[in-house]
Amino acid sequence: MVRINLISPRLLSDQHLGAEYNEILMLLGYVRQYPRVKPGSIPPTYRLGAGHVLFFKNKLLYLKKRHAALKKEMRSRGYRPTKTVSLGAFPASLKKDWKPRPADLAVIKKRLASKLRAKPHFYTWYGRPMARMR
Repeated sequence: MVRINLISPRLLSDQHLGAEYNEILMLLGYVRQYPRVKPGSIPPTYRLGAGHVLFFKNKLLYLKKRHAALKKEMRSRGYRPTKTVSLGAFPASLKKDWKPRPADLAVIKKRLASKLRAKPHFYTWYGRPMARMR
């Protein structure tokens, strides 16, 4: 499963931060292996579930910027991320930027809140249990 969380990396739990860092790399690996885009296959709007990966298939510049922001936040939390995204091998048609709409942010915020509520003692933020931050 690949999730791009959209919200500021500073707001993500340690677990979501690290997972998204790795999942962007997985998504780029998928696009590298399957670079062709069938006309009409990319959903017009952000979504979770079916179509989530396809939505980002032509938004690689956004993913590169997002990955850099995740790395910066990881470093501020004491992690040592080493991977860097390079878009040189991808066709220009896949290197689009993108800006989330308020509705997109609402979708992912709802999902993240649900995940945090489901496992309140699992998630940490800067190494501190989030359950104690209420």
